Amino acid sequence: MAPRGDISFFPGAGRAGAGFQLAPAVIHGFLTADECACLQAYATDNMMVRARLAGGASEHAIRSAGALWLDEDTMPWLATKLVRSLAQLSRDSFPFDFDGFGEGLQLLRYDGGGSGRSGDFYDWHIDIGGAGSTTSRKLSIVVQLSDPAAYEGGQLEVNAAGDVVQLPAVQGTLVAFPSFMLHRVRPVTAGTRFSMAAWVHGPAFR
Repeated sequence: MAPRGDISFFPGAGRAGAGFQLAPAVIHGFLTADECACLQAYATDNMMVRARLAGGASEHAIRSAGALWLDEDTMPWLATKLVRSLAQLSRDSFPFDFDGFGEGLQLLRYDGGGSGRSGDFYDWHIDIGGAGSTTSRKLSIVVQLSDPAAYEGGQLEVNAAGDVVQLPAVQGTLVAFPSFMLHRVRPVTAGTRFSMAAWVHGPAFR
């Protein structure tokens, strides 16, 4: 089944010529509430480790979150939906030279602070790393798994052209943007925010 909803362009983040744009693309209703709940339960039931930076480094001043890697065989229905969405994104928004999803999927959990502990976050960064598989990332995908009423803070923001833009946080929404684009997750101040990240790989940008 193809992903529900049409791809739309999020305004205010800039364009870059015909056929290609810097503005993130948004697929509304990519996952249902039940599908989001399934992924949240899987993340909760399986051991999540502290997330690392691109390339495997650990730096808590930049990133604090729980992470769980999935391969494409764990939930084939999800992989199928992502592949079909990529065909739409490539055709309508990002005409890049893609090879495919090269490193599995990542479930992420951002917990709110308490008892003197700061909430989880991910400061400004890009997703292209300097070593390993992260060097060939071209398109970053984030799917909102939590109902936004379940947490406070935790906004996903991008900075494409000098202006910070907050992306939609409706449960089940998919957003996609070039992996060289600066983005961050602001600290979660209460509750828990679940999301899923995936990266599409290909030859280096030229």
